[in-house]
Amino acid sequence: MTACAQCPASSSNFSKKATNVVLDLAQKRLPTGPKAWDHLTKAFNRWAVRNSEPEHPGKLVENRYKHLLKHKKPTGDPHCPDEVKRAHRIEVLINQSADTRELSDSDVASAANDDNDNDDNSSLSDDSVEILASSTKRTANARRAPPLRRHLNAPELVDKLSKVFDPAVQKARDKDRAERSFQNTHMLALTGQLRDSQASNDQLYREHAALQSQIYELERSCFKNVSDVVRVNGHVKCKTVYPEGGRCTTWIPDHSDDEKENEAPIAFTSRLSHNTPRFDSSSTWGLDVVSSTTNTGVDLAPAPSPSRTEG
Repeated sequence: MTACAQCPASSSNFSKKATNVVLDLAQKRLPTGPKAWDHLTKAFNRWAVRNSEPEHPGKLVENRYKHLLKHKKPTGDPHCPDEVKRAHRIEVLINQSADTRELSDSDVASAANDDNDNDDNSSLSDDSVEILASSTKRTANARRAPPLRRHLNAPELVDKLSKVFDPAVQKARDKDRAERSFQNTHMLALTGQLRDSQASNDQLYREHAALQSQIYELERSCFKNVSDVVRVNGHVKCKTVYPEGGRCTTWIPDHSDDEKENEAPIAFTSRLSHNTPRFDSSSTWGLDVVSSTTNTGVDLAPAPSPSRTEG
């Protein structure tokens, strides 16, 4: 059974000599990360093999150091152990080292090699500790390709500078910028006017539709309860007699008896029956005006649309 198997896994299994060795290694290496503690543990185990001390694999060495830092003052004992004081001093050095420089894997490996070279001259014990050289890992660093620089000769440089600082070129450039700015401003103004015009047109269209609906409703209400109104194919005959002489006959669409009262009146374009009044071919607006000199006494009944109808 080996020495490591004989001792239980606890930080209290360190002898005073082993504790001092841990503190010596920590003071020399000032470990700040897991890799540094791994190197310190390997160095301690090599010393333990040389001096017939039990090995402590894993994080037992690190836990022993942290146990000294967390050691509480016992009740009634005014004296602090020397190991605890030394551990606190080493912790201050570790914090200062971490604040003043950054460590990388290559730095830790190089520091481990330097410490291994000086292990023979250390005061850890009378016997020297053998240190095996550790392999250094190097990682490839991605570097940016240097930018290509095109050097101009003197004539090209003078020519380019003369073109840049030429007053005519600057004037043309300023004029072009002013024209673009004016065009952009004018375009924004026209866009605003177009938007306002569209809003006005929409408002007028809604008002026109509302007024047209009111006119249709008034016309329907006028003819709905009149008994002597002449209705032919959904149209109402209206006569207008002028005081100066003459009369006008119009046919107005009437949907008061229709089931679809909510629909707007449409133009009358269906074929008329033989009882439908005819209209004069010269009339194009559904009106037939008879002057006072004409005593025909016949009321013409034109269709409400200018389209021709079949008899």
